[in-house]
Amino acid sequence: MIFTKHKWPSLAVMLVMALLLLCIPASANTSSSHAKKSKAESTKVEKKKVEKKNAKKKNNKKQAKKNGTKKSKAKKKKSKKDAKKIESQAAQKATQQRNTAETDSSVVKIDANDPKAFTKALLYEKDGVEFKVVGKKKSEDAPTMPPPAAEKPGDYFDFSTMLVPVTHEAPIGSKYGIRDHRLHRGVDVSVIKDEPVVAALPGEVIISKYNKGGYGHYVLVEHENGIQTLYGHLSERSVQVGDRVFPGDVVGLAGNTGKSSAAHLHFEIRYGEINIDPEIVINFPKWELQKGADHLSKKQLTTAHYNIQKKLSKENVYVVHKGDTVEDVARWFNISVDALYRINNLKPKKPLKVGMKLRGCQ
Repeated sequence: MIFTKHKWPSLAVMLVMALLLLCIPASANTSSSHAKKSKAESTKVEKKKVEKKNAKKKNNKKQAKKNGTKKSKAKKKKSKKDAKKIESQAAQKATQQRNTAETDSSVVKIDANDPKAFTKALLYEKDGVEFKVVGKKKSEDAPTMPPPAAEKPGDYFDFSTMLVPVTHEAPIGSKYGIRDHRLHRGVDVSVIKDEPVVAALPGEVIISKYNKGGYGHYVLVEHENGIQTLYGHLSERSVQVGDRVFPGDVVGLAGNTGKSSAAHLHFEIRYGEINIDPEIVINFPKWELQKGADHLSKKQLTTAHYNIQKKLSKENVYVVHKGDTVEDVARWFNISVDALYRINNLKPKKPLKVGMKLRGCQ
């Protein structure tokens, strides 16, 4: 083909356009590829940022939790420290108060382990005396020994909770037993007139009256275990029939009423018709209970009662001789004439017969 001169420029133009058309798809593909790559990288960067942000949040939470735990522990530690401080201050205050009470001579101290602490406190309170119980009561580490297997709880008496009916150490003026051919059913405790006499056990007052020929003013209290206690020769009775009394309650004032030659307390312990020697239970001169008072055999006490009754049956009889008068026999028994008539069911002023057997007590 022969190209003319005027066709060369148009041919060149066409060639350039063809080259451009060939380059445009490649350029477009390259641009698209670069865009996709850029977008992937951007997504990856965003993802890393999010992960980094989440990791930071997680670390912040862990740190906050750790700090909270530390604060909680520190708070608990401080609370314990404050509690110990308060306890220490309270102990110091108690010690100061105790020391103040001890240095104050007007305050009477009662040992917490004193078996007479209850009665002392009762009397001090009644007299308006300021007192303070000092020391700690010792716990009984040793367990109470059970009774022998052959014994039952009802086979013995437990007087471990009994209080001494007087408020101090006191000698015995006359013991339990046969006296003047009669049975002296209790003990005569030497006391000061008008001093308080207290209930030995909880119970109910069943007698509160005056007996001219014997007990004078006296009170009889019945207790839940079948035991009865009697308080005689009182100058004044403080309770009435039906009253409930508790250990330490004042039942009356010591005196010299009835058949009595001096102020004293006549004290009896009874169980039905059985008389129990009070000195088996109480050591009056030492103002304490006897050892073994918490486990006294009923069988042994009953046997002792009937043994003394057997002996009394021989002692408590007077055989009237010729010339004996009622006054003579009453003097022999150391009782009043009226009592002799009453005990033997005699008619007043009836003469005695020789050989008649008379008793001085029932």
